[in-house]
Amino acid sequence: MITDVRIYVIVGALALICIALMVFNLLVIRQSKGQNEPSARKIKKWKAIIDKHINVASGKNAKYQSLSHNRFLIRKLGSSDRLLFYSIALQKLKEESTNKFNKYIKARPLAFQRLAQKYAGKSGVERAFFAEVVCDFPQVAGDLSGQLADILVSFIPNSGIHCRAKVLRALCSIGSAQGVANALRVINDDNLFIHNKLLASELSSFSGNKDELMDLLWQECQKWSEDLKVSIVRFITRFSSRYTDKFFLPLQDSSVDTEVRIAIIRYYWQHKYEPARNVLIGFITTTGVDVNLSIVAASALVLYPSPETFDALRIAMSNPNWYVRHNAASTIFRLDGKAFLTEISEDENSDNFARDVAKYMLKQIEDDTSQRVYEIASRKTVNK
Repeated sequence: MITDVRIYVIVGALALICIALMVFNLLVIRQSKGQNEPSARKIKKWKAIIDKHINVASGKNAKYQSLSHNRFLIRKLGSSDRLLFYSIALQKLKEESTNKFNKYIKARPLAFQRLAQKYAGKSGVERAFFAEVVCDFPQVAGDLSGQLADILVSFIPNSGIHCRAKVLRALCSIGSAQGVANALRVINDDNLFIHNKLLASELSSFSGNKDELMDLLWQECQKWSEDLKVSIVRFITRFSSRYTDKFFLPLQDSSVDTEVRIAIIRYYWQHKYEPARNVLIGFITTTGVDVNLSIVAASALVLYPSPETFDALRIAMSNPNWYVRHNAASTIFRLDGKAFLTEISEDENSDNFARDVAKYMLKQIEDDTSQRVYEIASRKTVNK
């Protein structure tokens, strides 16, 4: 009987807990709905303001109405909350009618220039948010992109990494090459951090003339930090084959930072340049070369097949560094040298380093082949 009572008590307690959870969830949903309703009303209000302006801004009073609306926006959008609701309403307009959106946004550069000046004096979070709005609607720069870019660059000092990234993205979004260069100069001069991969990614989104940006940045970056140089070389590698001549001298210059030279080797890995062949061969055959250069060069030589290249890779298979040996063997295989790897692996008189890495590479090739065969067979089984 005692056991039965305990069961009833436990079941009753569980039932009460379930009821309490249901009530709690209902209250949370109601509260969340209550919080979202004012936001929805504010967005709807801003959408109505925009639509009303579009409807009245025509005919003889169009210029006056546009100036009046700009003054209204400058006065009201100094608050990041209002700017948020306005930007959402603006996005809704863009989704509804591209023509109306373009006509409306075309008259807004002056308003956003004035707003940028206001946000320059605000916190880093608010500056970052304003820059994000510019990213979403780069058309707001219009003919005043240079002036807006200068103000956005002024956001960078005393800012966090998030703000710096947003400013760079905004500058790339409006296509201001000089603005991007100015921003990077500030980052360099103030010793501010931005990861080179993040920077290379932001530069890749540049909407203007990328060739113009590359030329400007390569000229400017000679006085900048090595991290910034690496980012710029990576950006150029992705979008241009015009730098084979310009990169050749720093590739050979031992006074140039190793990371920059590695980035340049990767450039020649993507963009073939015959004069680079002998330099790359030298990186894997000459003693005293930074091993990091040798590691990347051993892979980059896949783009430069020749008897000289093959001989150099064969020598590199005996390099004391595992990664140099591995990359050299991998490149030999890619240059149709599987038979050579097999010969080395079976020759008991060959160098131990070379024989071991040849065996390792052949095993990797065998495993990869088996895996691909298994995947193909599995797909065929599934399709049946």
